[in-house]
Amino acid sequence: MTFRYIEVLLDVPLPPLDYVLPKGESASVGERVVVPLGARRKDVGIIVRVKDDTTVPEGKLRQAAKVFHDIVPLSSEWLSFTCFAADYYVKPWGEAAVPALPLFFRSTPKKLYEKSLERLRALHIKPVKPIERVCLNEEQQAAVEAVISSEGYASFLLFGVTGSGKTEVYLHIIEQTLKKFPQGQVLLLVPEINLTPQLEARVRGRFVDDLVVTMHSGLTPNERAKSWLAVHEGRARVIVGTRMAVMTSFRSLKLVIVDEEHDQSYKAGEGLRFSARDLAVKRALDNEAACVLGSATPSLETWAKAQSGAYKLLRLTHRAVRSAALPSMELIDVSHQKPRVFAPEIKQAIDEALGRAEQVLVFINRRGYAPVITCTSCGWVSRCLHCSGFTVFHKVDQTLVCHHCGSVYRVPERCPSCGNPEIVAVGTGTQRIEEGIEALWPQARVLRIDRDSVRTKNAAETAFESVHAGDVDIIVGTQMIAKGHDFKRVSLVVVLNADAQLLSPSVRAEEHLFATLLQVAGRAGRDKVAGRVMIQTRFPTHPIYADMQAQNYEGFAARLLKDRKEAFAPPYSYQALLTAQSSSLERTLGFLRRAKQAALALNVEGVAVYDPVPMTLMRLKDAERGQLLIESLRRPQRQKFLKSFDEVLRSGFEGYSSVSWAIEVDPTDV
Repeated sequence: MTFRYIEVLLDVPLPPLDYVLPKGESASVGERVVVPLGARRKDVGIIVRVKDDTTVPEGKLRQAAKVFHDIVPLSSEWLSFTCFAADYYVKPWGEAAVPALPLFFRSTPKKLYEKSLERLRALHIKPVKPIERVCLNEEQQAAVEAVISSEGYASFLLFGVTGSGKTEVYLHIIEQTLKKFPQGQVLLLVPEINLTPQLEARVRGRFVDDLVVTMHSGLTPNERAKSWLAVHEGRARVIVGTRMAVMTSFRSLKLVIVDEEHDQSYKAGEGLRFSARDLAVKRALDNEAACVLGSATPSLETWAKAQSGAYKLLRLTHRAVRSAALPSMELIDVSHQKPRVFAPEIKQAIDEALGRAEQVLVFINRRGYAPVITCTSCGWVSRCLHCSGFTVFHKVDQTLVCHHCGSVYRVPERCPSCGNPEIVAVGTGTQRIEEGIEALWPQARVLRIDRDSVRTKNAAETAFESVHAGDVDIIVGTQMIAKGHDFKRVSLVVVLNADAQLLSPSVRAEEHLFATLLQVAGRAGRDKVAGRVMIQTRFPTHPIYADMQAQNYEGFAARLLKDRKEAFAPPYSYQALLTAQSSSLERTLGFLRRAKQAALALNVEGVAVYDPVPMTLMRLKDAERGQLLIESLRRPQRQKFLKSFDEVLRSGFEGYSSVSWAIEVDPTDV
């Protein structure tokens, strides 16, 4: 039968649209097509159905311009997966599926398109020096065997202390999977771009005869298209990538691994606001593949599933290097003192480490020189003109920078409010710590690693290479240095300003802080040198620090899960967040109040809708923002409600057309 009509997904907030095929043209589900949209626009869409009839009146039906037959059609598995993602995260299917394609494959073709496609296919295995295969200890080997012996879909939590050799376990599982499935493919997700190059190098060195590709936002459009096409056509066996990689089209996915599964970077903050970790589990399920989630500090959602038996728990209780023990933990109480940079005990510890020619890592999760500048006379503080946050003082270039919107201001010579010339920096950031260290230890080689110091491409990789080579004595940094790095020479880790996160109103504040602290502590003593961690705090009696000193994640998680269960908080409830923004807070909250009325009118049993409130960062880029929290004890009830609620919101409220809004499912910052 010759089909005349096609249904096409487009990157617009609409369901699939019907088009008529040009005479003599054929089409298959999963192929790309150029279609007219609007008066003059032409877009690339994805065919999701071919048929011999349509309900669209003949006069309104438009003809497709061109069907692409140049690559293998997108699989039914991929189409089903993107449909699920759209449905779960409450977005039109087209807005979930089409943006998942690289720009090259969703742009209308230019001249020399065929030659460009040929160049994209010219991706070959890179000759690299093989990396020696490491022998596993008993715990590691048991973990590998548990995964490899599983049949079909199975999810595992690889719960291992820092330095326990989780990466080596991943590599052995990948090796066995590729042998077991000669045409099989593996997805290895990592949370941050700066972790990708070093892990990619290890993977390439272990699988020199297989095509390994990467997928992350640091790639050029052509690089991303090359990697995507190699995976889509089955030429690439292993893909190492950040959260975007979970949306890639695979030919034969047989294993999914999510490293540092607890990391907040796996949650997208715009567009399709998906959790790559959760979608990774879904992809494994759809492909009847094994899924391994690895972490020393699992998210409470994952830990609860492991405790219930939904995920099989695999433990690595010892460090992989036999001579490497877990570091000692010390709390330095500064509640009765105001050290300019370091408490005396920490200064002495740094002296001793440098005297032994060992490396020191200083962690403070705040970049810049100081979080704010203020007037000593009237109390004026530096604020962003476009956001409700403060501007951070960057001493190197004498600027005030908003870390929310990126606005940059000159440091005023006098107070803009009262004219007082005495303006001082308050608080501490990485730049100020770097300056203090250079004054205290002028002979030491100091390297700061944060977003300001490694802005250019490959700058982070170069910085970490200098640390590994021993060209640095003291490393100062933010989250970038906290996870995934195997620093052999670091014996001392110093943590500053950890208390700030304890004051956060977020229900996940303690969970995120514990993960950060344990991850950064894990950089110490990973080889033959003994590890020592010193945390400078004003709240040494807080329960989180007792669990940290004992390095007792399980006790910590049990305490938090008990609190969450009593409060009906995630993972014992299922949340969604309606966020809105406009030019005025009054209009934003007015929209949200109308939205709440509409939500209550839906009368879906078991769903709670809270009062609208301003967001913590109320103004961002001149937009006034608010939020409305939705909660249910049952996920199906929440999803049923959200589907109807989204339809109501899309119909609009009179007088609020200027308000933009979005629904976030399973929000992480509440």
